[in-house]
Amino acid sequence: MRRSGTILLVTGMVAVSLASEPPDDRALIEQAPAQSAVSQSADEPAARGDAGRLHDSLSAAERAARIEANLALARLELIHGRQALGQEDFKEAARKAHQVMVLLRQLPPEVDADELELQAEGILARAQRAGVDVAALARDAGEEAPLHVDDAAIDRQVQGAVGVARQYEGVARRDVDTSGDARALRERTLRRQTPDRYGYRPGREIIDVDAILARDRQRLVYQDALREAYKADEVRMLVAADEARLVPDGVVSYPNDWPAKMRRRQQWAHGVMARSAPWHDRDGREWYVAIYDIQDLTFVPPNFGMNFFDGGYAARRAMRDRQALRDHSMIFRGGAAELAAGIPLLRYFGGIDTWLVESPFSAERQREIVRLIEAYTGVRVDDGLTLPPAPE
Repeated sequence: MRRSGTILLVTGMVAVSLASEPPDDRALIEQAPAQSAVSQSADEPAARGDAGRLHDSLSAAERAARIEANLALARLELIHGRQALGQEDFKEAARKAHQVMVLLRQLPPEVDADELELQAEGILARAQRAGVDVAALARDAGEEAPLHVDDAAIDRQVQGAVGVARQYEGVARRDVDTSGDARALRERTLRRQTPDRYGYRPGREIIDVDAILARDRQRLVYQDALREAYKADEVRMLVAADEARLVPDGVVSYPNDWPAKMRRRQQWAHGVMARSAPWHDRDGREWYVAIYDIQDLTFVPPNFGMNFFDGGYAARRAMRDRQALRDHSMIFRGGAAELAAGIPLLRYFGGIDTWLVESPFSAERQREIVRLIEAYTGVRVDDGLTLPPAPE
């Protein structure tokens, strides 16, 4: 397998490095302080070279030992997991499988542990089908077995991600950190990520992926709510449009707020606009001066009639008649007399508002009201009242 070949290669390198040194590692470790305590002399560069080779050899040996220890522990946990699976203790089997996954994530990428990983995933699948909350056990396993962080490796990854962040050329956004702060980037990496077999990924933390995903989830919820809102609004508008198509039962219909409007008009129910203070004469009669609004009494409503000539033929005939008046009569070619004589024709053929040439208030009705006041009061009333202007 690729894994065993790699481990043998590393072990071989250690053996070659230690060939020129005493065979005992303890002796090597004891020799290192002695070499560092020697005063600087002419052969000091060679001593420093020997100490560096010794440090590299020990680091390689430690790395190989960690790999073998992790693999051995992973195999042991996998055996315990299969035993628990055989006893139908699915929760314990899943816990052991998660321990295996945690140990495998600590291995370098070049170590082939696919076989152990597949066996652990198979145990987790069996436990999940049996009703075990595998995700919760995964969180517990991560807390109980914290991963070893290779500081040198993650620092190299962070520095690479810092270079990417400082070269960012996109539009500045709150969820993209282009400051190139290595300390903050390293902290976010260790806090947000759980390393897999390929280690940590600081480049991922340049962009706040969690914030982007949270915003996308809220946007989906918002779009769903917005869809319900405008659908309900469209239904409301369509219903209102359909209600407007209903014809009232009577000839005249009143709005819903008509009673409220009538109550507000009660203070002018008798038409009194202003009234002076009263006084009494010798006979004890009470007198006062009042100003009344009699427009409602003198108003002449328009004469609405039925249109018995409805249809396309009648409309075309009226249009041709009006065009003939414009082209062949003297209404618009002569003077004021011709125009005055042609106005009734225009009114008959349509296209003219009667109130534009006449006041909607009747002067005859006003004179009748004045004579009625004189008859009741015995006081002569000046009949020179002016009529209100026509509405615009």
